[in-house]
Amino acid sequence: MPSLSSIRAANAAFTSAYRPTALFVGGTSGCGQGTAEAFARATQGRAHILICGRNREAAERIIETFPKHPESKYEFVECDATLMKNIVKAAEEVKHKISEADGKKTTLNYLVVSQGIMTMNGFDPTSEGIDRKMALHFYGRWKVGMLVCLFEGGVLTRIDAWQFVDELLPLLEKASTDGEEARVMSILSPGSSGPLDTSDLGLKKTFSLSRAAKHAPGYNDNFVAEYSTRYPGISFIHIYPGFVNTSGVSKNLPWYLKAVASPLAQIGARSLGDCGEYMASGLFDPAYKTGGFYLNQNGEAIEKSKLNVDDLGVRRKLVEHYTKEVAF
Repeated sequence: MPSLSSIRAANAAFTSAYRPTALFVGGTSGCGQGTAEAFARATQGRAHILICGRNREAAERIIETFPKHPESKYEFVECDATLMKNIVKAAEEVKHKISEADGKKTTLNYLVVSQGIMTMNGFDPTSEGIDRKMALHFYGRWKVGMLVCLFEGGVLTRIDAWQFVDELLPLLEKASTDGEEARVMSILSPGSSGPLDTSDLGLKKTFSLSRAAKHAPGYNDNFVAEYSTRYPGISFIHIYPGFVNTSGVSKNLPWYLKAVASPLAQIGARSLGDCGEYMASGLFDPAYKTGGFYLNQNGEAIEKSKLNVDDLGVRRKLVEHYTKEVAF
């Protein structure tokens, strides 16, 4: 395991010939906040950072702590990411802000998605029919920047669908084409799913908390595998934050679990700042410049044997399911 001091030193050594642009979806709290703060420190404020979430006040407090530089540009984009229609709107705002700030430089270098919720509720559909937990942990993340791939005659081809990775992926592709960094990071739990149940993708028939906790990471794993084959010039990373002491650890838990979770977090969890440093290392490490990567809480690759991403038939069914779910 790399020491925290070595991770901090490596992050602090980051340099760039251009002002990088980074979007942190879910960056108003938790691991997303910690990663955004670590990114701001590493760039010494020479960055265009957009924080996307529901809480403007929280975002403004976070932004106020960022380093100041003549080229600093820090902005907030409001979005309730449980709804796909909100993500489409937010993506349009992100594109506008990037274009407005950088003129002809309409590129996005780093996209970090960490929105999530810890809850004991059962299947809890939004007005769009998707469970809230699954919407945050999978559908809304990849809606940030996806061009969907489907099989036609046994060959993978591309079709366009309107999504938040669909809306922003062209900006990442432009960055890659221009020789700049282009990385996408999903913070959740790689390698923890086991084989996927393709008979009930989305878990509308067989939902349980344990199944949701396993399937959402597996969906992310498979999309990292899919995207990295389709867009070889971009880095796609699924990373585990570990046990982190955040305000969200017990926020949505029943009172009897809050009484246990909060003290445990105080004693055994990694701090938000330390977690952010390890997460940000995945954005800067040259070993993860392009391709698909699955990292643990220390920024190290997990064992390939833990992944279930090589079945192209499963991936096809997952992509088809995803396309139908987000096409509102």
